[in-house]
Amino acid sequence: MKWPTLLGVLFGLFAATVSAQTTVVYVTDDDGNVGQYNVSNSNTTVLGSLTASGFTASQVIGLAYDSTTNGVLLFDRSANTVYTMDATTGVTTVLFNTPGVSFQGGAVFGGLVYGINESTQRLAAYTFAGVAQTLSGASLTGHAHSLGVNSDTETLIAMTSTAGIRHLNPDGTEGDIILTSSQTGSKGSEDIAYYGGDYLVASYDRQLYLVNGSTGVSSVFLTTAQLTAMGITGSVSGVDLNFQAVPEPGTWALLLVGI
Repeated sequence: MKWPTLLGVLFGLFAATVSAQTTVVYVTDDDGNVGQYNVSNSNTTVLGSLTASGFTASQVIGLAYDSTTNGVLLFDRSANTVYTMDATTGVTTVLFNTPGVSFQGGAVFGGLVYGINESTQRLAAYTFAGVAQTLSGASLTGHAHSLGVNSDTETLIAMTSTAGIRHLNPDGTEGDIILTSSQTGSKGSEDIAYYGGDYLVASYDRQLYLVNGSTGVSSVFLTTAQLTAMGITGSVSGVDLNFQAVPEPGTWALLLVGI
């Protein structure tokens, strides 16, 4: 192979790694139906459900996306079970059980699965194999269900109607307040996801909300009609994001030129 041709191939392969990014929002209801919304083109599609995989949902509160396994984690607090749903096929299996712990909210952070123990209102963490971790944090301020990850600051976040949105440390202790309850209002939150400076909030009704990260003012992000198109038929109870790399048209052209 001649050097100019070889260099062209290498350049094309390098250029193909330069990608744009799209955001996919995963949403679940309390019955374990999961849908996805592509922000770049506004497409709404059904991903899967616990029922389709042979499970009966008790009360799913919380969803978390794991990029390592490309799995959507569902937290069924009444069944003390964490499920994982393949984000491509929708096939669901049991990830692990949490006997005696009503696990809700949900986040994947630092290689661990985090949630909030409903009865103690303390942050809880497990390995992906279901081994409980010992955390030092006390009960959270205000009654919390929601849990997410701020991808910019690499910290956990939680929201309550009485204490607003705040950071949580991995050991379960509370961090600084991001938005006060007077800013966010009395809106309850079953789950929360960081969305580029703002927050997506599952508020246990038939809409998904966007909370402004500076003012706390909320607006509708996904309507009832959109959620229905995603297969969400129950109350919205979980949300998380997946940032996907998508090659831009120009990179494909450069790759072809290189070849």
